[in-house]
Amino acid sequence: MQADSQQDEMRSPRYYRIYQALLSEIQQGSLKPGDLLPSEMSLSQSHGVAPGTARKAIDMLVDRGWVERQHGRGTFVRRADFSHSLARFFRLTDREGVQLHPQSELLGIRELPATADIARHLEVAEHSPLIEIERVRRVDALALLHEVIYLPGARFSPLLSLPTEEWGDLLYPLYERVCAEVVFRATDTLCAGPAPEGPAHHLGLEPGTQVIEITRLARGYDEKPLEWRLSRGRLDLFHYSFDIR
Repeated sequence: MQADSQQDEMRSPRYYRIYQALLSEIQQGSLKPGDLLPSEMSLSQSHGVAPGTARKAIDMLVDRGWVERQHGRGTFVRRADFSHSLARFFRLTDREGVQLHPQSELLGIRELPATADIARHLEVAEHSPLIEIERVRRVDALALLHEVIYLPGARFSPLLSLPTEEWGDLLYPLYERVCAEVVFRATDTLCAGPAPEGPAHHLGLEPGTQVIEITRLARGYDEKPLEWRLSRGRLDLFHYSFDIR
């Protein structure tokens, strides 16, 4: 089987082999977010191909979202920006239209065994150790969002001993700084449902009040799940916009 795989690889176009080699370096962490890719000329020389072939390999990485070209600087491993992701779903401006920045209140963090449902999302074994984070996001002291976040325990164990004052408002930079885990992409799914007693209390609502529910599955550069979260937000502040081009 290994010989067949090697033969298939040798039959692949040269640009695709260069693409696969660069992608492997990104997924394995040899090329990190923000790193500069080798130039087309350097790649063409090291792989013994024409510059146009190397350019086609880089084009594939750009088209599939792994890297981005910066005019006059080169091509860099892409770092996803989630800092304004809530703005897609909630009105985060004041009456004058000035952008507001949600602040986070950490309610708790604990280790617990994975239920069958969460294990399926995170692609881990049932009952394997997970880390659960609970927090509230506020804008001008108004509770906007209640979140429960689940992480594979083996990859995020340093968070269990992290002092509360070191958490900050954004989790993804924290994951990278403390656990060396980088979120590459995430999929959000929206629906509406009744708020359970706990989340309703933190949102200042009556239990059973309809809220917007946002589930997120985040993956790393290796395409393995890093985080599954359930966020519940106030419907009176919900706003969704999407550009169709």
